[in-house]
Amino acid sequence: MNRDQCILLASAIARKDYKKAINIIDTELSTTKKIHWIRDLTKLKEFILDGVPRFSIFAKDGNGKLPFLAFSSLPGKGFCIGAGDCLKFCYSFRAWRYPAAFCRQCQNAILLQSESGKLAISTAIDKFKPKEGQIDFRLYVDGDFTGVSDIAYWMDILRNRQWLRTYGYSKSWQSFLDYTGIVPDNYQLNLSSGSRYGADIRDKLKQFDYVRGEFIAVSTGKKVRSSDHGNREHQKQLRETYGKKAFTCPGLCGSCTKSGHACGSSRFKDVDIIIAVH
Repeated sequence: MNRDQCILLASAIARKDYKKAINIIDTELSTTKKIHWIRDLTKLKEFILDGVPRFSIFAKDGNGKLPFLAFSSLPGKGFCIGAGDCLKFCYSFRAWRYPAAFCRQCQNAILLQSESGKLAISTAIDKFKPKEGQIDFRLYVDGDFTGVSDIAYWMDILRNRQWLRTYGYSKSWQSFLDYTGIVPDNYQLNLSSGSRYGADIRDKLKQFDYVRGEFIAVSTGKKVRSSDHGNREHQKQLRETYGKKAFTCPGLCGSCTKSGHACGSSRFKDVDIIIAVH
C-alpha cells in the first residue's frame, strides 16, 4: 500500500467505518503482488471480522533504540487530536512502509474503540508482569491519546499495575487539562512539541507533578539521519541552534544516561530534552 492508501484505511478506522476499511483492504488484495502486504492485510481483515487480534498488541525489546515494552496506535488525523506542525515531520508515518507495523497500528486503534478491545489490551499487558520489580513501558510510541476517555482508560490500567514504570509523549494537552481523574505516580508525561495548542495550555500542564517537561524537535535546517543523534558534533550544533540549556537526546532510549532514560526520569524534571527533526 502506498501512503495515500494507508491514509484512506486509517481514516475509515478513525470513523469506525469498518465496512469501508474492509473494502479498501479487498481492493488492495486484488491488485498488489507484494507478499508481505497480502499476508498482513489478510490478517487485519480477519481481525476486523472476528475481533481476535492477529498481531502482538505490545512490542517487547523490539530494537536497540527502544528496549522497553511498548504500545502503538495509528498516528495522524482522527487519532492525534493535539497534532499541529508535527504532522509535517512525524516519523511515525515512516513505519507505514512496513506492513506488519502499519497493520498492528490499525488493529490497536480498533481495539481502543470498544470495551471488548480494551479488555483484550489489559489482558495482553498482564502477560508481561515480572516476578518482581518493575519494567519500563512506553505508552504510544506511535499515535496519541484520543481524548479524556482514552486517558482515563490508560490511567486506570497503570494505577492498578504499579509494576509498570511508564512514560510517554503527548500533544493532547487540552484533554489532560480536562481529565479530572488520578494520574498515578508510575507515569511520566513529556509535552511533545508540534502541538496545535499554545504556550498557555502548555504552561498550565507543566504545573502537574506527572509532567516531566518538554520534548522538543528542533529543525537544524538540514537533513538528519537517526544515526546522527549520538554524534557529539551534531549534538553541539543542535544545542547551539536551540539556544537554551537542554539535554540532547542521543536516540538510544534505554541508555541515554548512566542511570536510565531521561524522558522517564523525575531527575530530569523541567529539563528541556531536544532532538533534531529527522
